[in-house]
Amino acid sequence: MTIAVAYRPDEFGRAALEWAAEHATAVDASIIVINISRGEPRLDAGFARGRDIQDITDSLSAKGVSIEVRQTEGDNVADAVLFEAEQAGATLIVVGIRRRSPVGKMLMGSVAQSILLDASVPVVAVKP
Repeated sequence: MTIAVAYRPDEFGRAALEWAAEHATAVDASIIVINISRGEPRLDAGFARGRDIQDITDSLSAKGVSIEVRQTEGDNVADAVLFEAEQAGATLIVVGIRRRSPVGKMLMGSVAQSILLDASVPVVAVKP
């Protein structure tokens, strides 16, 4: 079993990763961390850097969880996450979510919402 985690180096990404690590340990699954940049990775605060990736890898390896990190660029983050999860054969996707106002929900799209609606496998939404 493979668990895909849509990851950003923030509290929401860390919450998703922590939940996935606990679940992976319980069900003997591996984790694929998917980190997408919308543009130039050097300028994108949502794109994990070397130290962050190393910390993730070390932390999960210490827990005995097999991990793979996939980083790529894409205009549509949700589609890129779903593509990478499908390519990895993921049977579950985990996303961190933030609270949005009703107006915010109406005016803006949401990566998490798109993943929830378009995924062909179960999706777990985690709040920090």
